[in-house]
Amino acid sequence: MIEQRSVLELIKEPIIEIPQGKLPVRMIACGIPYGVNSVIHNLHVVRFAEVAAWSPPLPSPVKGEIIRILTRYINISR
Repeated sequence: MIEQRSVLELIKEPIIEIPQGKLPVRMIACGIPYGVNSVIHNLHVVRFAEVAAWSPPLPSPVKGEIIRILTRYINISR
């Protein structure tokens, strides 16, 4: 069963185990399940991210839609 949480709660959720010298960046895909999963698979094909790196489908505030989140890390440099 998918846990019901608001988008704000999902975005505020702490990121655990941030690698040293990195900053997290969250990317969100939202829409109908077929569309979101299709985009995620296409991003995998172009080597953007592994499918398993995305969160499981989460409920969207829009009926019939889902949200999946990917966290990537960038180097801290100035």
